Amino acid sequence: MTNAQPDRSSQSQFGRLAGAYGASKTHAQAGALASAASMLTDRRYGTAMDIGAGPGFTAFAVADRCDRVIATDVTPEMLEQARSLRDERGAPHTELMLTAAESLPCRDASLDLITCRTAAHHFLNIDAWLRDVHRALTPGGELILIDTISPDDTEAETWMHGIEIWRDPSHVRNPTQAEWLSAIERAGLRVVETALSRVDLEYPDWTERAGMPEEEAARLGQALRDAPPAAAQAFGITPRADGLIEFYWPILSVKAVKP
Repeated sequence: MTNAQPDRSSQSQFGRLAGAYGASKTHAQAGALASAASMLTDRRYGTAMDIGAGPGFTAFAVADRCDRVIATDVTPEMLEQARSLRDERGAPHTELMLTAAESLPCRDASLDLITCRTAAHHFLNIDAWLRDVHRALTPGGELILIDTISPDDTEAETWMHGIEIWRDPSHVRNPTQAEWLSAIERAGLRVVETALSRVDLEYPDWTERAGMPEEEAARLGQALRDAPPAAAQAFGITPRADGLIEFYWPILSVKAVKP
């Protein structure tokens, strides 16, 4: 299931929430950042580009391994967050670029590394995006993709998709692991490493970070409590006595190389 016509653009959604994401503990989780840096090859990279960079956390995490790092995002307010954070994150020379992910403003074979973390589920056409990634990478260049994925269970996937769009109308889709690997290979890239993990989430922080109105957020919280058994099991949904609800989304990390 795909949200082919999102009710709100990523630019609109994240422009109004940039400050919350800049301070987000979830998006700065050490485990997720370490997974991006840990997948780098033991070499020095020339030019790297982080796509859908948001506040810039992944760009900052790989900066010391690269001669040049460009953090790109479709939202000006997110790039301003990256600008304000780059010094304290130890990556003061990180460059900032306003651009859509699916149309990278760079020459063919000009990038040694492309990273994309927790952004691709907002892309309207992942096949077109991956083709542009292939075009932009140098031979031997690497793509490191980290994003939430859907489980294989159809009921759990459908429930997850509905909850995601309810919270964030700019959400498009979380492909499954198999769908991602197939799409990457279709684009002409060779998958060389994969890893599965999870991102731990908590209601109501999750809805507050999305700027949901209080009453709507309360209804979504009840939907979490009433999740079908397949979804409750797939996502570890655990209501607590204090009203908080703990759950998680599965994460796929992929490293692929352009032959």
